[in-house]
Formats: sequence, structure tokens, C-alpha cells
Amino acid sequence: MLNCSWNLKDALKVFIAYITLMFAGMPIIVRIIYTISGHKIQDLIGQRSIILFVTLFINLLVCSYVFYIVYIKYRQPVSTLGLTNLNISKNIILGIKRYSITIPIIMLAGFIINLISNYFGITPDMQDVVKWLLEEKSLFVIVSLIFFGTIVAPFLEEIIFRGFLQSALKNSFTGRYAIILSSAIFAGVHMDPFAFLQIFILGILLGYLFEKTQTLVASVVVHIMHNSLTLVFLLYFKYFLKGRIPVF
Repeated sequence: MLNCSWNLKDALKVFIAYITLMFAGMPIIVRIIYTISGHKIQDLIGQRSIILFVTLFINLLVCSYVFYIVYIKYRQPVSTLGLTNLNISKNIILGIKRYSITIPIIMLAGFIINLISNYFGITPDMQDVVKWLLEEKSLFVIVSLIFFGTIVAPFLEEIIFRGFLQSALKNSFTGRYAIILSSAIFAGVHMDPFAFLQIFILGILLGYLFEKTQTLVASVVVHIMHNSLTLVFLLYFKYFLKGRIPVF
């Protein structure tokens, strides 16, 4: 059983740092890059690539802060975050089985949200990353988006939301409420009200897998699978349906 020493106060500090860096730090970092390079780097790789790599840098900073709290402040091994290979094959199979059961529920939730939106005459806005993928013509940017979305983001987000946040919440609440609260925060930070329910359901599954296995292996694998499946559909819509995304 994983027993962490960090608490909600530590979790709050991490998320204040995350929000500050994303909303205030990102424009500053981008401006510094432009000042140093004289916009040459923008001409070379494009503005979207710069924003993507700054986002990656910020996520790495936040994860570094998490590791500082766990390993330096509380002198606990990183395995306390769930970074272990405990029963890796068994946990991967468990994750795949549970995801195959959950994905129809996620799709049904998306279908219901679309029905409600259409009934009230509301057109959901696409997330920026979805717009970028559908509109972007640069192969470099598309490959960067795919790599970040399918490999980097799932791994870093699982460390932050399951390994760190859910563990901190569990010190103050039961495991069930810790999963629900961490899933709600996980869905909220994506800042897409129309996708909140689907992301929340995914978060419940990821939190359950972490709680059951006491390792991030299953949740990381499922997160990668989900993001990869989403990107496959988006690429299909981009190249075969000319960017028209059908309603599920």
C-alpha cells in the first residue's frame, strides 16, 4: 500500500505553480524566446511548435516541483508516486480490459452532450490542440503534437493527477472520494466544458486503476491508448473527411 507524506497544502502549491506558469509564465517565456531569437525561430518551426514546446517545458517544471516535494522535502522514494513496474504485465492487461468496458460509456457521454448542445442551439468549441491538428499543414508540428499528446502528456499528467494529487487527497478523504475529486480537477484543467463529462469518466477509470494496482503502469497505458485513439480519429477526419468531425 502506498503511503505518502505530502498533503493538500503541497498539492495546492503545485497547482498554483501550474496555473501561474501556464497563464502568466507562458506569454513571458514565449516573448523571451522571440526577444532572443528575433522571431527567427518562429520562421523556422512556427508559432504553434514554440507554444507546444513551452507547454512541455512548463509541465516538466511542474513535475520537477512534484519530485522535489516527494524526494527532497519528505524524503520518500519516487515509487511512492506509483512509479514502479509492479506486476507490469498483469496491470497492463487489467487496464486494457477496463478501458474496453469504459470507452463505450465515454462515447455515449459525448453523444448525449452533443444532443443537449444541439437541442439548445449551442455549438461546442473545439479545444485548441484539436483545431491545431485539423488545421496544421506542417508535418513537423503534426508529429510534435502526436508525440506530446500520446506519450509525454499522459505520462506527466498521471504523475501529477494520480500519483501526486490523488495520493494527497486520499490523506484527507477516502479512496473513493479522492478518485472523484482528482478526476473532477483533471477534467476541469482541460478547460473544455463540453468534454468535461467524458474526461471526468476517463479520470475515474484512471484513478480506479491507480488505487487498485498501486502503480501508474495501468493508468499511463490506458491514458496513452485513449489519447492515441482520439488522435487516430482526428487524423482520419483531417485527411479523409476534410476536417468535418461527425457527432458520436
